[in-house]
Amino acid sequence: MKRLFFVILSVFLLAGCAKIATPVGGPKDMEPPVIGKEVPANQSVNFSGQKIAITMNEFFTLNNPTENVMVSPPFKNQPDYLVKGKTLIIKIKDTLRENTTYNMVFSNCIQDFTEGNKLNLYHYSFSTGDAIDSCMLKGTLSNAKSLEKGEDYVVMLYRQDIDSLPMTATPDYVTKSMTDGSFTFQNIAPGAYKVFALKDINSNYLYDLPNESIAYADKMYEAYPEPRKDSTGRPIDTAFTPEAITLYAFEVADSCPKLMRYENPEAGIYKFPYTKSVTTFEAQSHTGNNDYFQSWNPTQDTVTWYFKSLNFDSLSYLLTADGHTDTVFLKPYKAKSNSGGRAGGNAQQTVKKLRVTFQNEGHFYKPLTLSFSYPILPTDTFEAMLISKTDTEAVRIAVPDTFTTKLAIPLKMESKKSYQLIIPDSVFRGYNGLTNDTLKSSFTCKSEKDYGNIIMSYSLSEEIDYPVIAQLWSDKAMVAESAFRADTTITYEHLDPGAYQVKIIHDLNGNGHWDTGDYRRKMQPEAITTYPSAINVRAYWDVEEEFKIDKSK
Repeated sequence: MKRLFFVILSVFLLAGCAKIATPVGGPKDMEPPVIGKEVPANQSVNFSGQKIAITMNEFFTLNNPTENVMVSPPFKNQPDYLVKGKTLIIKIKDTLRENTTYNMVFSNCIQDFTEGNKLNLYHYSFSTGDAIDSCMLKGTLSNAKSLEKGEDYVVMLYRQDIDSLPMTATPDYVTKSMTDGSFTFQNIAPGAYKVFALKDINSNYLYDLPNESIAYADKMYEAYPEPRKDSTGRPIDTAFTPEAITLYAFEVADSCPKLMRYENPEAGIYKFPYTKSVTTFEAQSHTGNNDYFQSWNPTQDTVTWYFKSLNFDSLSYLLTADGHTDTVFLKPYKAKSNSGGRAGGNAQQTVKKLRVTFQNEGHFYKPLTLSFSYPILPTDTFEAMLISKTDTEAVRIAVPDTFTTKLAIPLKMESKKSYQLIIPDSVFRGYNGLTNDTLKSSFTCKSEKDYGNIIMSYSLSEEIDYPVIAQLWSDKAMVAESAFRADTTITYEHLDPGAYQVKIIHDLNGNGHWDTGDYRRKMQPEAITTYPSAINVRAYWDVEEEFKIDKSK
């Protein structure tokens, strides 16, 4: 009994001393799923079944296989994709063609269950004949205007050279472009192919919607044998360099600009967005009210009106943009209520003050400029204060008798000196009745040594018989633009330090701007070439560069 007593006591003591601890986890999983067993094996021949099973090394999910799994030649009926544990089961519903190699490309859709790590590209193929086709084609895709990489485009191959193919027939092979714009066709039959790329909005492998972006090659490309590789995966056949396929995607421009639904963000402001840039624009009032200020956005596809008076009933206008006419009926503004409904009233219910922003603060070559949210009324001269560490100066400002949203204020300042500009409240009044809050801007005046210059010598090849347009860009903003058709040197002055890019538009029709393409008319978009590298501007430094411009291909 004593022995039994001590055994029971020991059990209770051990239980009392035990601590519950959370298991310590290892490092975060950063790896995508790894393909394990494939049934039938990848690149199997004489395939005659209707089911494929692919097992991963971990639990996973399959994201939207309808869009992210490309099958070549395309199936008429979408297969069933079932995930059971760590295995993907594919049930084929089509009757497979004889002596045909099928390719299945999984693009960024296989990801692990816990962390969402994606398998970028998985390629599975099988043949219903005695051999797997072993040819390939590769290329790159970019946006024709922005030159950004074309990601997630459906790239299509056709054996026939018929112009109507992308609009009337499904392709022989399909794949998808990657994040860097590259695309690859593997295990395709030898021969020449017509190449297209499509932003396939309705997922039917047909170019049948006006807003689908398309790219196409002007000639057919010959498929070439896939290079042999050694045991480490490095190519053995390094002497052969295939011809590169380079595609540029574009959307067909509307034949004439179409007016979309107008916007009325606040009282007195009306925006008229068009589907394309507008060259000529006229407005005819049916109600006799033409007392408004008109401005365009930088891309010339949206016109904004600011009315001098906010007290009007419905207005009617006939708008003519590049010969296309629309009748619009403008209703007075109604502010949204807090409950989410519509409530009567004007902009003062939601906008309390005239919004004012500063531009070119401390710039040595450009005047400080005020930008207003609504055009302002003329004002008599008033005083603002320009304060520095050593003195305070009264700055006299007046608004001329113009209907404007910008006001330049030239200031007399010393380089490298810090200032604060203070403008009293309610000295500016918008035509919408709102006035400004007190405005303060603190800045240090730069000097000429804070800016750099680019001196670019452009030379045109003898083959160029059309004008070109040179554009200087900083980030995503265009800094300068010039057109010329002979060798020239342009000095870009007073540039902030940083990286700049030069783009050349090959203006084939000489209309002064870039034009998109039209596949139905067999017109490629106008080519844009870029200077080979970014140009780094340093303060108080001239950068001299030469750009040899060859004819676009």
